[in-house]
Amino acid sequence: MQIRTLNATEILTRGEDIAYIIERVADGECCSIVGVSNMGKSVLLRSVCRPEVKQRYLGPQADHYAFVYIDFNLMLEMTEQGFYELVLRNLLAELAGLEVDQGLLGRLNELYRSVVNPTNPFMVPLSFNEGMTSVSEGLGRRVVLLFDEFDETFQGIEGRVFLNLRALRDKYRDALCYVVATEHRLRESRRGPEIAEFCELFAHNVRFLSTLKKDDAIRVINEFAHQEELDFSSQDIDFILAQAGGHPGLLEVVCRLLGATLSSGEAQLYSQDERYRLLEERLGSDLNVRTECAKLWNDLTVEEQNAIVAFLSNPRSPLEPGIRRSLCDKSFLIEDKAGQLCPFGRLFEGFAHRQRLVKEGTPQGVRVDVDAGEVWVDGQTVPTLTELEYRLLLLLYGNMDKICDKYQVVEAVWGEEYIEEVDDARIGKLVSRLRQKIDPEPSDPRYLVNVRGRGYKLVSS
Repeated sequence: MQIRTLNATEILTRGEDIAYIIERVADGECCSIVGVSNMGKSVLLRSVCRPEVKQRYLGPQADHYAFVYIDFNLMLEMTEQGFYELVLRNLLAELAGLEVDQGLLGRLNELYRSVVNPTNPFMVPLSFNEGMTSVSEGLGRRVVLLFDEFDETFQGIEGRVFLNLRALRDKYRDALCYVVATEHRLRESRRGPEIAEFCELFAHNVRFLSTLKKDDAIRVINEFAHQEELDFSSQDIDFILAQAGGHPGLLEVVCRLLGATLSSGEAQLYSQDERYRLLEERLGSDLNVRTECAKLWNDLTVEEQNAIVAFLSNPRSPLEPGIRRSLCDKSFLIEDKAGQLCPFGRLFEGFAHRQRLVKEGTPQGVRVDVDAGEVWVDGQTVPTLTELEYRLLLLLYGNMDKICDKYQVVEAVWGEEYIEEVDDARIGKLVSRLRQKIDPEPSDPRYLVNVRGRGYKLVSS
């Protein structure tokens, strides 16, 4: 079926991805959307369900479809019954807003109650199947089940559920199809004969979500600025894009930190270059940035992590073709303007670089595994750090060999609101406690040093 094009200004982001899903659905096919953490899978599936989007893409055919968005974070229990209950619950909610035969709706309600309170365990799948049969045969629309946050459910519940879904799809091919959104390809997440038949439904229709294209990313930035009543300059937007690289989650983090700087009036104290340099330092030690990057790093396989580590050590060394394709599909590596591969943004590149240092296991110096929260000095683990000690270390580690002044320390450790309350003595005591744990000779520090009148820095080996 030919899909109508949508003007890019009519929808915030991912018009091509929406078109892909609706094209597959219009052709009666199932499809799989794969994207790493916070890449925008949920926003995409919810966008597909919006009435105005369906109308603009499908035109007069829009009323021939019933899109049912299902968030598996809302599943009451990780069981077959929990799965069927959630699907029927969302199906009922969607049909209640459509012009549906009341007899069909009443029957579906009865079957839903039978799934929730079955007279015996066999009634759960039987009632679910009868409900899907009633809808597939009596609704007069193609039902599209959009499975969001599906990874844990797919890996955790009984395989017979997916065999049953495959059987329903085979029986009602023209009336029922599935769209799944996961962080990993289904066939890579779970194996087995029951699972294989379900995975076959998506084998030829897998779409990887990339980082946002520049125009879409700018729309996200401008929307954030509008909601927060901020005025980002074109240079500000370029800075945000360079740091976040079009990753939706990181875009928001950078926008928030930049917005806080502008709102505080601090930006007036520095030149533009100085302001961006300070922001880069803060982003490197920001807890939200580290958390977001850690999620992305953990989405990679060990082989992919090792490949990125090797790539950062020598960008000209060839990557194994399969690994290269996977890293590019997931947008961890992208092509720059010169056509050369590079990490998708500076924040993730900096995080991956620190992982490279950890993996290389250099024996001398201070090393931090940000994911595990572990710290080594000269190859030996250090005593457990307090929360304040760890925050201070992350600031200094993110600015290795650079001086961090009092204001940076207070903001990173206690928070910006404490700038006027934390004095030099309090900072000095915290530095002293951290030095006792990470410096072999605290009285003659080798790594955590005081630069008189300017601040503190962590020295590399």
